[in-house]
Amino acid sequence: MPVHLSDDRLFEFLAAIILRNNGYVAGVPRRLLGGRATKHQVNVIGVDLNTSPFSFNNIIIVQVYCHKNNGSDLELVRNLKATLMDLEQTLPPQRELIRDIVGTDRGDLFHRIYGKQKNREKFTVNYVGNIFISKSLNQFAWEYANAHGIYVTYIPQVLAGYPLQHWFSLLRYHLDNVVNSSGSITIPGLCKKEKKHPAFIEIINLLRDENLANNLEAQQNHDLLTIINEVICHREFAPLQAKLQQLTLASMNGYPVVLDYNLSYRNLMEAALISFREQFRRAKNVSQRTKYRPLNTLKFLITGIYSTTDPNIAMLAYTADKNDVPEPIREMQGEVYVPTSVLDKRMTRFQLKLPLKTDISLIAEFHIDQNTQRYPIQNGHMPPA
Repeated sequence: MPVHLSDDRLFEFLAAIILRNNGYVAGVPRRLLGGRATKHQVNVIGVDLNTSPFSFNNIIIVQVYCHKNNGSDLELVRNLKATLMDLEQTLPPQRELIRDIVGTDRGDLFHRIYGKQKNREKFTVNYVGNIFISKSLNQFAWEYANAHGIYVTYIPQVLAGYPLQHWFSLLRYHLDNVVNSSGSITIPGLCKKEKKHPAFIEIINLLRDENLANNLEAQQNHDLLTIINEVICHREFAPLQAKLQQLTLASMNGYPVVLDYNLSYRNLMEAALISFREQFRRAKNVSQRTKYRPLNTLKFLITGIYSTTDPNIAMLAYTADKNDVPEPIREMQGEVYVPTSVLDKRMTRFQLKLPLKTDISLIAEFHIDQNTQRYPIQNGHMPPA
């Protein structure tokens, strides 16, 4: 019997993996989140353990939109805003900060925050809404999101050479084979979790029920992510896993944008450290007053501007300026997906901040020639230049 998990539900788990790959403490809560008025089932959360002054840890409440929405696009964004407002009103009178202990496993930290049942959230945090999309949101939804500080992040429809629907279909096929006809677990990584076998088997049976597959309880959703984490270790998902490692969440004036690149994370780290050393040697003025002026700005060239499935998102193809970047990233190229609202037609350059490690970032400066060609997107692929 086939698994009936929807594309949007699978896209949620994909968003959780992308957040984890980018250093966030991300996952599916094992419980409902207690707001001031009611409890909320939030399927994916990311915890940003930032250390900047005047800023609490960000709790990213994730929504996704990749297939179809039973309600309107605007309703999706309004519901997210309502959840954020209800959670924001639970901030305690005494400061209760999330304490990230050095060496603590990120999974253990997530369970510590979102494991035990609570009537109301008790941490002093900043709640942020983010909608991951791979299809178009209508203009009213975009305007509402912008007006209420909700971010929209575009994930390309094609990953590792295949459309998202291909990977979702493959996931459903492998989920259907997690439990064999005799009722035994078939995935080696799950076989080790003997105490959870009854729960895993129950979840797979629920996924085979068309009426229940997309209405799991919080604990079941949490366990389903555990199952999916093991399923994607199958060799058929190797290209997808490699590509997800190359999708980084960068910051454009504080707005999260997706940057797709073709090298390893180690290359970026090496380039950032080399750049710091070289720029520091040449810097004439190094003082605390100029601490927000980056030392390690690296130059990239925009080679083409493309439309996407959402008219509010532009895909900018780029390549490294080989004369102005360290050797480890001289062959770097890819695409960056930017909301048109943060771009200006007169803009000739913009900067992205790529967080790599705590307090270590690579600053990429992208240069746009006014004669840069603009193209329509074709079936999720860039046309040949």
